[in-house]
Amino acid sequence: MDTHKNDQIVLDVTSSAFIGDAGYKNLLECRQACEQHGFTFGIQLHNTATSEEIERIVGFGVPMSAHAPLLSEYGINLAAKDADLSLIELRRNAEIMRRHKMTRAVFHGFVMTDLPVPSFGRGRSYDESMSRIFRPEMSIDGKSRICGDFLNTEEYALRREWVKQRLEFIRHEFPDLLFCIENDFPAYGSANLFAGDSAASFGHPICLDTCHLWAAAFIYDRDFHHEALEFLNKCDVQMVHLHASPFTPDTVKTEWGDGHLPLSIPNIMDLPRFVRNCRRAGVKHFVLEIIKATPDDIHAFAGMWNS
Repeated sequence: MDTHKNDQIVLDVTSSAFIGDAGYKNLLECRQACEQHGFTFGIQLHNTATSEEIERIVGFGVPMSAHAPLLSEYGINLAAKDADLSLIELRRNAEIMRRHKMTRAVFHGFVMTDLPVPSFGRGRSYDESMSRIFRPEMSIDGKSRICGDFLNTEEYALRREWVKQRLEFIRHEFPDLLFCIENDFPAYGSANLFAGDSAASFGHPICLDTCHLWAAAFIYDRDFHHEALEFLNKCDVQMVHLHASPFTPDTVKTEWGDGHLPLSIPNIMDLPRFVRNCRRAGVKHFVLEIIKATPDDIHAFAGMWNS
């Protein structure tokens, strides 16, 4: 094992893995697994975390990043005509990050709506929150949460330009912090789906989420690995959310869901190929966004990284 090449790799685990009575034991075992493979262990505070969970994680004294917005009633949407609420949330999260010595965060920021986007978690499900901004004309069939093909519309182009302008503002507003914008799961009008259609034009650091892209590629009849390379080659990918999806082309499009499952579950994603391409592209920060991640996921990642 060549750990010398691994010592610059940051491997965060999402904070949900350390909830409950066994959380601290899992943390110690995950940190030991990272040390075994020469990775720097960290935790990414998830946007669904409660204030009590965040304080507990902070108390562990390990490096942290953030999935913004933390402790918020509303998500961030830079594609709304009026983005003042989103900028307020970003400023509030910047204060939280500085207070707890975090310098890196990720957020979703491109939804085809002008309405405030309710946050989920802390007693509110994803579908319950996002259904409040549902637009049937943005749906694949007028009733499913799954996105239709609006990527060539004038509205999409206009909102994409708003996102680009506001991301530039964010880079100047928070020079000491990195706020990566994440590619979206294709539901409820979430629109940052592909490099060539949106992300590459932003000129802004990206968090590349594997299962979001896996779903988007199938919904839009594209090739997952080709679209991943488009992100890696055309964008500044500063962070990767790594997790596994059980969905296959046999799944009806309107029934697709997200992943967030262990890397060892049966899947046809060819995650080792994806990780190899990330390594070739120079990605140094990975987040195991796996709800109940364990050291087994770290060992699995190491096998992919070192293959």
